[in-house]
Amino acid sequence: MSASGSKSMLLDATRQLQARWADTRTKWRDQKAADFEDQYLANLTTDVHHALRVIDELDKILQKVRSECE
Repeated sequence: MSASGSKSMLLDATRQLQARWADTRTKWRDQKAADFEDQYLANLTTDVHHALRVIDELDKILQKVRSECE
C-alpha cells in the first residue's frame, strides 16, 4: 500500500472513530466516559497528525532509496 493510501485510511478511521465517539458521548455521560476520553481520545487528533507527518517522511526516504537502487 502506498503512503497516500495509508494516510487516507488513517484519516478515514480517525473521522469514523470521532463520529462514533460523539454519538456514544451523548448517551454515556459519567466520569468513566470522561476518563476514557481523557486517556484515549483527548490527544488523538494531535497524535494522528504527527503520524501523518512521519508517514510523509518515511515515504520520502523510501522514494530516495528506490531511486538510488535503480
